Amino acid sequence: MSHDDGEDPAPRSGALTYAMMTAEARRQAALPRPTARRRREADVRKVRWWRVRTLRSISGLSTLVTALVFACLVLAICLAVGSSMVPDAWYPLVVSVGLALYGAYRLRGVPGATARTLASAACAPGPVPKRYALVYDPPWGGIALLVLFPAVGGDDVRPDAVVELMPLPQPWLRFPGASKLPADLPVEPAGNLELRGARDGLPMGVPWIDGQAYWPKRSYGPDDLVGGEGQALIARLLADATADADSVDS
Repeated sequence: MSHDDGEDPAPRSGALTYAMMTAEARRQAALPRPTARRRREADVRKVRWWRVRTLRSISGLSTLVTALVFACLVLAICLAVGSSMVPDAWYPLVVSVGLALYGAYRLRGVPGATARTLASAACAPGPVPKRYALVYDPPWGGIALLVLFPAVGGDDVRPDAVVELMPLPQPWLRFPGASKLPADLPVEPAGNLELRGARDGLPMGVPWIDGQAYWPKRSYGPDDLVGGEGQALIARLLADATADADSVDS
């Protein structure tokens, strides 16, 4: 969509404001939700991309390695026990080989390319500062969204992008009924971040908060927010925020 008339597309992306979204983010932060594992991922700026847990999972490398290790374990058991074990080993061997082939297919295909692109973008120079509000869609059991705002502006500024994030792993111990809930991001519900690599094949780049990369699954830029799907997302976020405001007023 063209904006040759000089009009900023952000105001037309909906009635959301920075003040409204930060208030909603803080309200959602008080909801009972499992926290993410406190162990930080490896810094992709300091290690190879395949040493970052989330990127391994995206690329299919984790599936490939796990399947190969399992196949080797089954073969080792067969060698230790003897030929009597071979008939019972065919099924796990076939499954592990199939999973290894699937992992290799992902690694050589689009998922592997996506992981490498994310790693490259996360290491790109020239970070762009932004303000953010962290919300979930829907608030209870939904996906994590970073609603991005210009670094400079008042409480009435409108969002210029929304980034849907990859889910973080949950701790092993969860409260009852939490298995379907996403883990809370271990960051403040609102604050400042840096975007890196917006020109490295990603429309919005990779957000960094407190020295940790948070991997985007999908990005809604200014043009996306004025489209049908973007407007539907803005409407859902607006409904959550205004419903909270109405409950407070009442």
